[in-house]
Order: sequence, then structure tokens, then C-alpha cells
Amino acid sequence: MNCFANEHSGEQAGELECAEKDLQGRFRAHPLIFAITMGLLAEVINSRLITTVRDSLGLTYDVSFELNLFDRLNLGWYVISVTSTPGKVHKAVDACKNVLRGLHGNKITPRELDRAKRTLLMRHEAEIKSNAHWLGLMAHLQATSVPRTDISCIKDLTSLYEDATIEDIYMAYEQLKIDENSLCLCIGIAGAQAGEEVTASVEDEQLVEGLHSVISVGRGSSTMTRPTT
Repeated sequence: MNCFANEHSGEQAGELECAEKDLQGRFRAHPLIFAITMGLLAEVINSRLITTVRDSLGLTYDVSFELNLFDRLNLGWYVISVTSTPGKVHKAVDACKNVLRGLHGNKITPRELDRAKRTLLMRHEAEIKSNAHWLGLMAHLQATSVPRTDISCIKDLTSLYEDATIEDIYMAYEQLKIDENSLCLCIGIAGAQAGEEVTASVEDEQLVEGLHSVISVGRGSSTMTRPTT
């Protein structure tokens, strides 16, 4: 009896493992895989930026991570915008970089992923009543120049968010270029001190693909790069 039970239990475990691998394979073959995982990754990074740079360190009152992907090109870019005082802005930028690069040392937790899923699903449910959201979902569905687009890009959206795993999010994270040579930094000052000289040493200016970082008049600072797909 015990031998039979162990054998039966082993068969069930094997079937479950095969089913999980099949589900993961179908998920990663879906045309929306990159958009789904990148969207979840952006939510996780946004949450960590707010928790760390704003709440814990008190270096900013406004910080955000925005991801831009192209429909017809295999690349895109992201922008981290942070608003701070002139005396804290460089520390705020460094803190943002640390958060961006810290996902390997400080692993994404199931709780973070679940929160990101809920946020995006609630946003989808709220916006699905608008024509603009539907037009965005249906963009390029019949365009032969845009590969891997069909009606599944609409009907499978909810299930794809639910099926995404932490491993899938890290697959997307590996596509972001986060090294110093890939980042472009822009810092500006607004308000009463806008006309004063920005105290930034030449050593702090980074070269990005032959272009100097820009010190401009404006509010906040941003770092951005182009992720590959």
C-alpha cells in the first residue's frame, strides 16, 4: 500500500511539473510577453523608488519610473524622473541608480509581484471602458509589418498578468541597460536659484555614446537608456 501511494504521488508530482512547464512555455511564446513583464517590472521599480528614495531617505517628494516601448522597433527607453532640492539632487540620483541596479541583490518578493499585478489589472479594468484604451489594445492587429500580433493580444491580457512569475520579471530586467555608459543624466534647477551656477564637477559628467550629459535649466533630473529586446 505504501509503495503504491508513493508511486502514485510521484506520478502526480511529475504531471504537475510538466503542466507548469507547459504553461510557462505557452506564456513565453505569447506576443504580449515582453509588454506584460516590462509593465510589471516598471511597477515594482516604481514602488521601490517611492519607498526608498522618498519615504526612507527623504531625498525627494516626487519620483517615477516610466518605460517606453516601440511597436515597430526592437528597442525602447526608460526614464527615471526625480524632483529634489539642489543640495540633495545628486544624492537622489545616486539613490535612484542604486534602486535600479539593486534588483539582483534585493530580490523581487511574491508580495511585490502580487501588488504590481493588482495595480495593472485594476488599471486595465478601469480603462477598458474608454475608447482610447481599446484603440491602444487593437493597434497593429492587422498590420503585416508588425509580427506576432493577433486577437490574443486582447483576450489573453488578464490571464497573462495572473500567470507571470518572478522569473519572468527578471527575464525582462536583464534587457535593461543599467551600466554607467548606458545612462544619460540631465539635471536642472528651477525657481529662485535657476540663474545660479550649478555646482557639478566635470568628473560627475558622464559620456554616453559620445554625447556629454546635459546640465540644463529645468526641474528635477532624469536618467534614461535604451533596453534591447
